[in-house]
Amino acid sequence: MTRIETDSIGSRELPTAALYGVNTLRATENFDISPLKIGNEPAFIRALARIKKAAARANCEIGVLEPSFREAIVNACDEILDGHHHDQFVVDLLEGSGGTSINMNANEVIANRALQIMGHPAGSHEVLNPNDHVNAGQSTNDVVPSAVKLAVLEKASALIASLGYLAEALREKSVEFADVLKIGRTCMQAAQPMTLGQEFGGYAAALFRARDKIRSATVDLKVLPLGGTAIGTGLGAEQGYKGAVYRHLSEDCGMELLPSENMFDGMQNADSFARVSSEFRIAAEVIGKISLDLIILSSGAKSGIGEIKLPAVQPGSSIMPGKVNPVLPMMMQQVAYAVIGNDAAVSLASLGGQLEINHFEPVIASRLFDSMDLLTKGSRIFADKCIAGVEALQEQSLENLMASSALATVFVPSLGYARVAGIVTAAEEEGKPFVDVMIDMGHLTREEVITALRDAAGQNPDGAAKP
Repeated sequence: MTRIETDSIGSRELPTAALYGVNTLRATENFDISPLKIGNEPAFIRALARIKKAAARANCEIGVLEPSFREAIVNACDEILDGHHHDQFVVDLLEGSGGTSINMNANEVIANRALQIMGHPAGSHEVLNPNDHVNAGQSTNDVVPSAVKLAVLEKASALIASLGYLAEALREKSVEFADVLKIGRTCMQAAQPMTLGQEFGGYAAALFRARDKIRSATVDLKVLPLGGTAIGTGLGAEQGYKGAVYRHLSEDCGMELLPSENMFDGMQNADSFARVSSEFRIAAEVIGKISLDLIILSSGAKSGIGEIKLPAVQPGSSIMPGKVNPVLPMMMQQVAYAVIGNDAAVSLASLGGQLEINHFEPVIASRLFDSMDLLTKGSRIFADKCIAGVEALQEQSLENLMASSALATVFVPSLGYARVAGIVTAAEEEGKPFVDVMIDMGHLTREEVITALRDAAGQNPDGAAKP
C-alpha cells in the first residue's frame, strides 16, 4: 500500500506506513552517501523534537497555532522523546542541502504522526502541514545549528563523566604506585629519580584538566540562533515568538538557553563548534600521549624498559607464540588520530560558511558526534580493561634506576662535585653502574642510596608521592 504526496517538484509514492514525506524521500535518493543516518543519533533526534515542541507551544501562545494542532504536535514530539519513530528519521547525516532535508525529515514525521493522533491519515497536509504548522516561526538555518548544540550538550554529560572516570583510574594508580622508585626520562634518556606514582599522577592531572576544559567550552553551546530564522532578521517568526520559544525550550531541556546577542553572528559563525571540537581534540591528544607512554614503559624488560605490565587481554600474534601486544593503548592512539581528523574537518567546515549562514552544520555534527562517542566509549574501556590492571614491576624499575649514571647529581650535595666526578670516571672505566661503584668505595650503603633517591624524588617519609 502506498500514498501520494506532492511537493514543489512533483508527486511521489510513499509507503503507507511511512511517517516521513516526499521531501525526506527525495533526500534519501539524493544523499545516500554514508551509513550515518540521523535516526542513528538519538540525542540529535531528541533535540529536533524539543525544538519543534517548544515552537508549537510558543506559536499557540502567541495565536499562530490552534490549540488542537499544538496538542497533536506536542504529543508527537513526546513520543519521539520517549524513543519512538526514530526509524523514520532516514536522511543521511551528510546530506548536501545544508540541513534542509534534516529539518524537513523532522517536520514531516512530526506532522504525519500529529495527523494520526488527530484521527487523520498521514499525508493529509491540507489539515496540518509540515511547513506551515510544524515549522512555523522557524527555518532550517536556525533549527539545525540549535539542534546540534542541544545534542552536543546532551552527549557532553556522558563524555565528561567518562573522562573523569579514566582520570580517577589513573589517580588511583598514582596512589598505588606512590613508593615505586624509577628513573625519570627526558629526550628518551635517563634524567632524575622519581616515582611511578608521580608519573601516573601527572597523567591524571592532565586528564582532569581536559575534562574541565570541555565542561567550560560546552557552556557556550547554550547560546542558540533559534529565532533568527533564515539569516538573523527574525523574518517569519511572529511577535513574541522568540521569548516564548526560549522559555518553553529551556523548561523542557532543564537548563537556561539564551538567544545570541547578535543573531547575525549566531547565524553566520560556527566558532562555538570549532572551540568545543578543539577541546575534544586536546583531550584525545592527552589520552594518546598517555597511551604512548604506557607502550614505552611496558616494553619487554629484556629488550626494552619493562617497568610496568599491562593486562594481557588477547594473544598478540598469529605467528609468534606467547607474544602479547599493548592493544588497548594502541586503540586509544587510534581514537586520538580519529578525533584529531574530526577536529580538522570541523575547523574547515567552520571556515567554509558563506555570507549569512554556515551550511556545513551536517558535517560538523557528524564529526562532533563521532569524536564524543569515540572518547566516551574509549575512555571507559581503557580505564576498565587496561588502567585498572596495570602492574608495577618494582624490581625492574629499581634496577633501571640504580644502573643509571644520571643519578650522580643526586649525591653532589653530600659527597661533593669532585668526589662524585671521580666515582663516575671509575664506573666508566670498570664498566659498572655508578651506584655499585659508590657503594663498593664505601661512600654509602645501599639503604642510604635508596633513601637519598627517595628524597630526590620528593617523597614524604611515609612514601606517598607529593602532588
